[in-house]
Amino acid sequence: MSYETFRVEITRDETLPAGGVSIEITAYLDRVPEHNDYTLGMLTRVPRGVWNSRLQFAGDFETLGEALAAIGAAFPDADRIRCYEYTVDNEFPVEVAPLLRSGDKWRPADRPPDNPAK
Repeated sequence: MSYETFRVEITRDETLPAGGVSIEITAYLDRVPEHNDYTLGMLTRVPRGVWNSRLQFAGDFETLGEALAAIGAAFPDADRIRCYEYTVDNEFPVEVAPLLRSGDKWRPADRPPDNPAK
């Protein structure tokens, strides 16, 4: 039986007076997240003292579609989401192509960042 969790974490760059929001989705594939501090199926404000104050909102989702819908509802102006895969075979999450907004749809970029074209 395979296992998937799509963890969304939204942080704010405290060095900027406004904006500076960064959104990340980590797909846990056949691997259980190390902690279960986040709500399931919705984004919620992270309690103070969890990780650090830059982490603003977080949530775990069963599907990528649910995660994207929650992000769209909370941050309708978001246009880029950094993405990672974290499998049972990897010691750390691996960055993959980010998702970029194209109209009302999210589409993967051509390739992950720092992965030069051959």
